[in-house]
Amino acid sequence: MENADVFLGLHDFLERMRQPSAADFVKSIKSFIVSFSNNAPDPERDSAAVQSFLANMEAAFRAHPLWAGCSEEELDSAGEGLEKYVMTKLFTRVFASIPDDVKTDEQLSEKIALVQQFVRPENLDIKASFQNETSWL
Repeated sequence: MENADVFLGLHDFLERMRQPSAADFVKSIKSFIVSFSNNAPDPERDSAAVQSFLANMEAAFRAHPLWAGCSEEELDSAGEGLEKYVMTKLFTRVFASIPDDVKTDEQLSEKIALVQQFVRPENLDIKASFQNETSWL
């Protein structure tokens, strides 16, 4: 899907959410965002919770009069709009690094730095035309 299509999906989703008949959807979305944000980060649980919420909401869209008569493409677009909205609201929480990940990332960076001290592109048979110090670093 093109960026313009994603924008239209989000725009259409937000327009429909402004309708009085969407009040229950709005309440559910806000409730999910608040409850999700109040839990301690757990990547596995978080992923399952978001996927489950999105799937349940998309099923509810299909049964709601706001989306009656919509094509499959329009319903998919609404789902993408919902996902974009929710993930925008949860971005800092979802993509926050947990302490164990930060420690592992630091250890990996240290090891890569050590390897870069003696392994050079020519050691890996990378052609001179593809060797670029900036990308290597």
